[in-house]
Amino acid sequence: MKKMIQCAAAAVVLLLIVTGAGLAVSRVPEREKDAGDSVSGVTVEDYGEPDLEDLKEHGLDAFETTLPVLYIDTGGHRITKENKIWASLAVLEASEDGRERSILEKPDGQAPITIKYRGASSYSQFDKMQYRIKFYKKEGSSKAKDYELLGMGSNSEWVLNGPFLDKTLLRNRLVYGLGREIFEWAPDSRYVELFVDGKYQGVYLAVEPVTNGESRLRLSEFGLLSGETPYIVKRDRVGTEEDPLEVYGKYSGKTNNDLYIEYPTSGRLTEEQRSWIEKDISAFEEVLYGDDFADPETGYAAYIDVDAFVDYVILNEVFMNYDAGNLSTYVYKELGGKLQIAIWDYNNCLDNYQWFAQDFSEFCMTGNAWFSRLLEDRSFVEKVVSRYGKLREGVLSQEHIYERIAAYQAELGDAVGRNFAVWGYSFGLNLLTGENRDLESYEEAMEQLYTALDLRFEFLDSHMKDLYANCVN
Repeated sequence: MKKMIQCAAAAVVLLLIVTGAGLAVSRVPEREKDAGDSVSGVTVEDYGEPDLEDLKEHGLDAFETTLPVLYIDTGGHRITKENKIWASLAVLEASEDGRERSILEKPDGQAPITIKYRGASSYSQFDKMQYRIKFYKKEGSSKAKDYELLGMGSNSEWVLNGPFLDKTLLRNRLVYGLGREIFEWAPDSRYVELFVDGKYQGVYLAVEPVTNGESRLRLSEFGLLSGETPYIVKRDRVGTEEDPLEVYGKYSGKTNNDLYIEYPTSGRLTEEQRSWIEKDISAFEEVLYGDDFADPETGYAAYIDVDAFVDYVILNEVFMNYDAGNLSTYVYKELGGKLQIAIWDYNNCLDNYQWFAQDFSEFCMTGNAWFSRLLEDRSFVEKVVSRYGKLREGVLSQEHIYERIAAYQAELGDAVGRNFAVWGYSFGLNLLTGENRDLESYEEAMEQLYTALDLRFEFLDSHMKDLYANCVN
């Protein structure tokens, strides 16, 4: 369907150019970029070789691993959250036959990148940093370069997520993997071990961020001169970024936090496009919070991909993601299409929420922006209840989820111990608000994860139909 829309958009452009019709079409301005290659195979020069003395300080020697290894070399420059700096990234691929490779082997490829810190609470409260990187054709160039990274689809932009609060190291990997079985698109990810300027940083997750691209959201690169455009917006904390959208939900007090435009990108966005996006989202919100919101023809269903929003509710209820809909929430729209939604950020799900202990016997989506209203419609709740039952027989069966968990643990192997050789002191920190919530070992963290899943499914299997109590029709 998405390809059909893209082809149709391109056909409209061609038709208008040929016929000289009055409705003009413009290309959404985007970065200049090269076609994708694999980072592996690019000639390796100087790179941030492992600092053996630093390893010894953590009780480690030069080791062998079955995971890919990333080496970031900043040339001694300080990484900040405010400004990107130039660096290089070298990649030691995992062997195809599963054998271990030494971290002292010459990497398989290298490329110039920009790098900066990312994150909100993770940046301000946790020692293990989160990174946003972007590949370029050469250092100092304005021309981004798409690369395949560790077998994931070609793109220039990537996130390196360092689990710190999540002592299992697998919440994000698990939910993203399940999401890729459920949604049209969800982030792909790979475990890596990371060195920054020779210093070992432990286990990270290389992740596809929610961006446009051939292997990602695949939004059209065309928009109308009237301002109509494909777009990606993110709901997050007030003050997270500059220039939040002024939309109906915000100024009417129906929603909380702010919406920020992620695509078209900052500096490329026109005033006409910004105005059109505000009007488009406001039109949806006015209908959603209006008296006839549940009308199957003219209500919210005319504006959103209902099935995608249903799946989003289910996945976030299963994993008890209280932030869903309020923080780190990405919504996107193809030209001429309906609003879609993407999953993101699950480090604090399943009773790992930093600010309070989660109640396994309550719903977490019924008070969140947009979803509180959607869950007041009987038709929407019917879809949630029905779809949940089907997903429990397959993708969201405990058997399938536990198989994934076991596979991820096997993939991590000895890297878990190395990670906590660096970050093990965090077991003694008071990170989770409430009595006796902080975990003392990796084994305890895994036990807590399994217990949380069992208790959550026990509640949802018996009480999903309780959502009907919220309905107003």
